[in-house]
Amino acid sequence: MVATYETKTNYNVVGKTPIRHDGLDKVTGRAIYGGDVKVPGLIWGDVLRSPHTHARIKGIDTSAAESMDGVFAVLTNNDFPLADEREISAGEDTVNLKRDQANIMAANKVHYKGHVVAAVAAVDRNTAQEAVNRIKVEYEVLHPISNIDTAMADDAPIILEDLIGDHLDEQVTNTNIAKIFRHEFGDVEDA
Repeated sequence: MVATYETKTNYNVVGKTPIRHDGLDKVTGRAIYGGDVKVPGLIWGDVLRSPHTHARIKGIDTSAAESMDGVFAVLTNNDFPLADEREISAGEDTVNLKRDQANIMAANKVHYKGHVVAAVAAVDRNTAQEAVNRIKVEYEVLHPISNIDTAMADDAPIILEDLIGDHLDEQVTNTNIAKIFRHEFGDVEDA
């Protein structure tokens, strides 16, 4: 059986110029967007991100941001209780709470460009942004690691200094390799 198709020429949409019911409001500036909504008591937030891919945080001075009118809070990782090394079940995987906390907001080191170093809560967006601009961070820039071969080299800078690697059921420190395992099935020698 061969399918046959009829050519349709009287389209309702294709080739037509539909009326944009919101067009006039958009071009005249009357349209209301999410950013235009002002909720009473709304608090704005902003974050300071690291400009470096790998660096040690030597110090953070938040005093200029904290002294601004309209700033409610300035937070760094030091403002949170330190999570323990416990690993919890998260679906099919486990999560290290301490490592997750340091990934959300850098603790002593930044591990990637854009890693959050501090957060600000303020009365409006401009105040929050200005407060972030006033936070001073002193970094010791470390050698960045940009590929797996560099990370696995014997002389590679250690990214997570507290990592205890599991290398074939042997605990190893000062490594960038979290786990090495061997999967064997059946009699390897006979194969």
